[in-house]
Amino acid sequence: MTKALFLISLQHELAMAIGNKLDLKAMLKVFLKVCFSRLNLTSAHIYIYCDSSGMPHKLAALESVIYQHFLSIPKNKRGQPWQKNPVLTDFAQQLNQAQHNISFQCKNGQYLFGFIIPEHGLLIFETHYTLADEVQKALSPILQKLATSCYTSLVHDSLVKEVHSRQLIEEKIAFQAQHDGLTGLFNRQHINHLLSNAIEDAHRNKKIGTVIFIDLNRFKPINDAMGHAVGDKILLTLANRLHSLTSEHIDVGRFGGDEFIIIIKNLNHNYQDDIKDIITQINQLLEIPFVIDANSYKFSCSIGYALFPLQSSTVNNLIKFADIAMYEAKRAKSKQGKQYQKTMSEKIKRRLAYVDDMKQGLENGDFKLYYQAQYNHYGDIIGAEALLRWQHPVHGMESPSVYIPIAEESDLILAIGQWVLEQACRDIKKLEQLPLPQTFKKIAINVSAKQLIQHDFKDKIMRAIKLNDIPAERLALELTENLLVENIEDSIKLIADLKANSIDCSIDDFGTGYSSLTYLKRIPASLLKIDRSFVANIEQSSESAAIASMIISLGKTLKMDILAEGVETVAEFNCLKDLGCYQYQGYYFSKPLPFDKFVQLFN
Repeated sequence: MTKALFLISLQHELAMAIGNKLDLKAMLKVFLKVCFSRLNLTSAHIYIYCDSSGMPHKLAALESVIYQHFLSIPKNKRGQPWQKNPVLTDFAQQLNQAQHNISFQCKNGQYLFGFIIPEHGLLIFETHYTLADEVQKALSPILQKLATSCYTSLVHDSLVKEVHSRQLIEEKIAFQAQHDGLTGLFNRQHINHLLSNAIEDAHRNKKIGTVIFIDLNRFKPINDAMGHAVGDKILLTLANRLHSLTSEHIDVGRFGGDEFIIIIKNLNHNYQDDIKDIITQINQLLEIPFVIDANSYKFSCSIGYALFPLQSSTVNNLIKFADIAMYEAKRAKSKQGKQYQKTMSEKIKRRLAYVDDMKQGLENGDFKLYYQAQYNHYGDIIGAEALLRWQHPVHGMESPSVYIPIAEESDLILAIGQWVLEQACRDIKKLEQLPLPQTFKKIAINVSAKQLIQHDFKDKIMRAIKLNDIPAERLALELTENLLVENIEDSIKLIADLKANSIDCSIDDFGTGYSSLTYLKRIPASLLKIDRSFVANIEQSSESAAIASMIISLGKTLKMDILAEGVETVAEFNCLKDLGCYQYQGYYFSKPLPFDKFVQLFN
């Protein structure tokens, strides 16, 4: 009777141990502890069937039988792990092959009893006595229940892993939907969402916020020259620095390219001071050099901002206003940033209307080419520069310094540039009918940045030359040094291709930009033009004379001709001649003239 009660009690305790936990290891640990305690075992061990990756698995679903040590009580034997015990290892192998209960007496007098956990593993007891048959039989239904619990645990574990995996995927998708792929900052779509919420909060709480629009200056030429890999690292470095500004009330995002947006919420009544502090911090972050692949780069940025809800409660308008203010800051070269003002939009409207006027002027023939003759030190005319002039129907003769920058901001510069090319070729054709002096070589036209980057620009030049049936060597191109450096590799290839077709190129405004001598020696240009800023009153300025002398020496070293622009007095002419410059252009020799009056210079 006592034995029967013991067996019933044993089965009950083991069944309770099995049913308490869903985690496989926790459940089996409780089960082994009860077995160890109630059966007075020396040790107890469980081996679990696994898949090829070592994860617990049901035997029926496995192609090959693999088992591994899973759990033991006590954890080790005299400091040695159980999985390295040869007696236990051999016994487990025999048990697995037999697939039914077996027993074995060890040399040390201990006994091993092995049981099969159906389709899930092996159970081994080490005892100092013989385990009674009725106890072994009493374990049979318990092992069946243990197998069921093992399967339940495996299914539960699988579901938990699947849910966790699905959760990770959903979190990843959500992150990707809200963040920029390169920088990890909020992307444009999510910034719009955050700004919309910030505007609502500002209305509800009667607070003020701002949208700050940031554009990295001079990023494009470095990105083009050094490659996108370097450009991406620069943007990532800047993003990490800007991210340091993030707080409960500040969100940072990448709008696109090298443009970034910062949203600041809950500003107090001293909001202008707070905004200035943030702009100062942004500028300080940019003062630190960007060290990429052992090269150091320095950048500045242009910043514009708009206030909400003071200036607008619409997401698109706020971003547009901040963008407009940023471009005003860029034009003004202001590091302090610009707040959007209504006059900025009105200015843009006027610029758009001005562009329409230019389009109309181009169609109506209001644009003309004037020619400023170029001379050598003997007084011989050696060429001319074609200069664009626009007779506005209302404003009169417009200054190129006004309309050329506006045309360059739009694609209209392409149409104007094409007209200049074709008109210059037509005028060269007329010149070819005249008895030109032998010293006269060519007509030079100015080229814009947007023309230069056109893939078919060279073809357009060659077509214009062929259409007008003129010698290619009569046409020359003038490119500013800044323009060349911004598109250095394309510029070098284009100038080399043109030179191979007898068309020379000159570098205009030399000394006013940021070209390096490394680039200059690679550019196959034939002429350097000394900018007028160094020519004006050169006889009175030792600094200007020194710069001009350096440019002249540099040109001679690179086997390039030197021409001085803006020569207006005999003193300037004599000083330049003494320095070794023998080609000139300026009011001292001739003002820019309409073609019919320019032709009279040959008489």
